[in-house]
Amino acid sequence: MEDQEEQFLLAVRTVLTEAGFARADAGAEGVHMIQHARGAMVGWMPEEIQRVRRRGPRRTRTAPPPDLPGLRHAFGVALAAAFRNAGFTVEERGDEWLLVLNTRHQPEL
Repeated sequence: MEDQEEQFLLAVRTVLTEAGFARADAGAEGVHMIQHARGAMVGWMPEEIQRVRRRGPRRTRTAPPPDLPGLRHAFGVALAAAFRNAGFTVEERGDEWLLVLNTRHQPEL
């Protein structure tokens, strides 16, 4: 990895930390950052939502975890604002991910 890319990824991690978003370990639930050819993809898998706790008798089938689009949207807006306030360009990638662009280093075609 080039020094510029390392500095970019460190800057993305710093924005996450300063905005109060803790990065999750690989495979764990929480905020994830994945290196992308154009920058870094940042997304969220909420732990509290994925673990549905129920009272009463156990059922043989478990219902899928609830999807809360409003919560995901609010997270995306807050995260995008944090990156934009730090001077980054952000592209929305559906409801799940943001692409934080590394405008200083673009791969050659």
